[in-house]
Amino acid sequence: MKKSKLLVIAMTAMMMAAVTPAMAQTSTQNVQQLEREIEEHEKNIKDKETTIQSLEERIDTLKTQIKDLETQKKALEKEVKNEIKLRKDKFTTRDELVYDQEIADVLYNPYNKSDVEEALESFEGMETKDVMKKREIVEKYGEYTKDLKEFMEKFKKQLADGHWKYLSSASNEYKKFEKALKGTKYWKIYNKKEKNESIDYLDRVMDKIMLFKNDGLKSETQFNSILNMLYAN
Repeated sequence: MKKSKLLVIAMTAMMMAAVTPAMAQTSTQNVQQLEREIEEHEKNIKDKETTIQSLEERIDTLKTQIKDLETQKKALEKEVKNEIKLRKDKFTTRDELVYDQEIADVLYNPYNKSDVEEALESFEGMETKDVMKKREIVEKYGEYTKDLKEFMEKFKKQLADGHWKYLSSASNEYKKFEKALKGTKYWKIYNKKEKNESIDYLDRVMDKIMLFKNDGLKSETQFNSILNMLYAN
């Protein structure tokens, strides 16, 4: 072996003998440090897994509580719905009683302004739609009465000029009377009284007018009797 090659081998061996202890110590420190860090990670993992388990238990508890609260909520909603129905039923009964006791008689009797005004006050606080629909009828009682009275007065002179003679349905005077009657404000109410709310007193007036018409518009006594029913107080 050449001399130079032997020299390189010897120098390498000397260097390795000098470096190995220090490198071994550093390597040991690195391993220990890494092991400590690994242990710290493992501890963190365990702590976090414990926290996760605790949170899952809390979530399960909250889910149960939420389920219970939802059940309570649904029960309360059902009770509220029932209370609303009971309240509505009571209001309907109450409104109908007030109408029957404080308003209906006003429509059964001849129009009286003060009675109508008092009856309208009885509608205050009502909620029942079917009862509230009747308010307009009460409000317009005076208007309907006045309009019918003016209609009758308009034809009184014409019929008197004809000496209250019998008029057939084919005569012009009869047709004019019939057309004007159907043009009165109350006619639409009267014509649909079987299905809609009407004024009992004016229905009776209209019944008499219809009878008078069908008899040929010939009785002055009958006419005056009807007209007198329309003089309001």
